[in-house]
Amino acid sequence: MGHGYLLGSYSAASLDGTRTELVRSSCGPGQNDHVRSHDFDWAGLERIPAEDWVSQPVDAFGLHYDTVENHGWYQNLDLTLEQLESDLADGEILIDYSGGTGILLGRLRGKVGDRPVGMVIVDSSPKFLRIALDRFRADRRVAFRRLRYLRDAKRLQYVDEVLPAGFRAHALASTNAIHLYDDLENTLRSWARVLQSGAKARINSGNIRNPRAREGEWIIDDTVYRVHEAAVEIVLSDERYAAYRPVLDDDERLQSYLDYRDRVFLAPRPLAYYTDALEAADFEIAEVTERTISARVDEWYEFLSAYADAVLGWVGGSLRVDERGASEEAAADRLRLLGESLAAVFGGRSTFECCWTYITARRT
Repeated sequence: MGHGYLLGSYSAASLDGTRTELVRSSCGPGQNDHVRSHDFDWAGLERIPAEDWVSQPVDAFGLHYDTVENHGWYQNLDLTLEQLESDLADGEILIDYSGGTGILLGRLRGKVGDRPVGMVIVDSSPKFLRIALDRFRADRRVAFRRLRYLRDAKRLQYVDEVLPAGFRAHALASTNAIHLYDDLENTLRSWARVLQSGAKARINSGNIRNPRAREGEWIIDDTVYRVHEAAVEIVLSDERYAAYRPVLDDDERLQSYLDYRDRVFLAPRPLAYYTDALEAADFEIAEVTERTISARVDEWYEFLSAYADAVLGWVGGSLRVDERGASEEAAADRLRLLGESLAAVFGGRSTFECCWTYITARRT
């Protein structure tokens, strides 16, 4: 999912810097990361750019996010890993777009072993890239690129703007992130500019409205909207939360919190939105498939708790909306309410089923 969600910086997915940092590893830092260095001919590409994020200390939030790879719903990467293993020949290069802390590449290295395959992690979050750098610094097959936000143009840099002129990759992966891209068509066109003809883009997301989804399967971010509805009912009926009722009667104030939530958790779009955009950006759709992925409610709670001020910002206030965060007491209430709301949404079940969509697009 980021792999890219975010907090505090611009991401490859969001122009206002609200979400990709908690998204997009087979192992976190300190778990089998100190591997033997491998050689790869980057033909002049500087693996580790001379940028300020490289020397910054590792951020606690990024470390916390990196633990989500242990959640069961990260089995959504399995099919993409199988595809990439077959896509890449020795000497070829993969771009891991919105690669975050390196969750995908951590697992892919286990697939390709010692083979000389180049891998470029591209992301907008310096916090996530800093963790990826620690994980892969010794592996000369891995390079790193940050997409910066261009304030005058009101957009992120495109991938071809952070790679050398004439650079061409042989495959691209975007996992758990494409549903976050505001500037979708131009982003996809930038992919096309750095992929050689015939190269494949492997895309997956649990936030695409797929017409072939099975009955009862969730679009994963729909849970956020349902949590709000459940929380409202609980607050109105439970005296423990009486202090948070006034905001529910203030339509303008409540809407400001919901608007922030909707910038962080974008409304899911239909499958055709993505396939049409890919075709407009010089790709042809080679395959669309889907898998049912099981998610644990407690793991989803752990993930959403990092975004509690967006999911339920109206409970105690949100730094992004009010320029002040919730009090310690209100923050504790909000987390308790989040857990109770998830229990209500899923009827006390421990798991829920999600539809994950996989798109393979070929560069024409």
